[in-house]
Amino acid sequence: MRINQKLQDAMRAHAEQSHPAEACGLLIKTEAGREYVPCGNVATNPLQHFLIDKHDAAAAEDRGEVLAIVHSHPDRAATPSMTDLVSCELHELPWAIVGWPGGDIQWFKPSGFQAPLLGRDFSHGLLDCWSACRDWYAREASLSLPNFERKELWWEDPDSPSHYEENYEACGFVRVEQPQRGDLLVFQIPTVGRPCHFPNHAAIYLGADASLHSEDAPALGGSGPFIYHHMPGRLAAREVYGWSMANRVKLILRHKEYTP
Repeated sequence: MRINQKLQDAMRAHAEQSHPAEACGLLIKTEAGREYVPCGNVATNPLQHFLIDKHDAAAAEDRGEVLAIVHSHPDRAATPSMTDLVSCELHELPWAIVGWPGGDIQWFKPSGFQAPLLGRDFSHGLLDCWSACRDWYAREASLSLPNFERKELWWEDPDSPSHYEENYEACGFVRVEQPQRGDLLVFQIPTVGRPCHFPNHAAIYLGADASLHSEDAPALGGSGPFIYHHMPGRLAAREVYGWSMANRVKLILRHKEYTP
């Protein structure tokens, strides 16, 4: 998207003002022309992520048509991350990234991007364990599972819904005693020194067959059993399902429409 120097300067000024946190805002079209509207970043970790304040977004939308979403990459290049590319697809709008310092601006737009099952970055609520499981079922079994809104660290809040326990039936799952390939394993994995009130992690049980048909996947050594999952701070991967994970299983779930 081509924008004038005044708008570019406004975006860079906001990136500089917000540094070392990520700046975020909206490019809107009003009767007077295009305008960059800075918005608050209410992400839990604004140094690494951004979440536009919904009140600021609503105020901007009241003033004009939203043309693009803008955010900065503090001390990083303006190249879109995997999370950026996935978010752009969900919003169905062009995005701009301002690298700061330096001020380089890169534009990109929805192009049909899908994060791969293997090697995807972690971003809670967007590219996390439930997202990985939903995508596995969609691509490996042609099953469409619903998503559910979840705040970061929801399992540490005793008043939070227990998302897996409360939603698995609506997603088409039933409880079983022994896993088979394609089952959903739900774990309770606390962080040392922090509360964990509910099961908070999910994985796909692969058994002895760790293959994928929807994308290239190197063969794994050994006989398994294997799981596919996505842990915070790590890339999504297939791993051996060992005793340390098995001891943390709270639910073994089988989708009523899945056939191994």
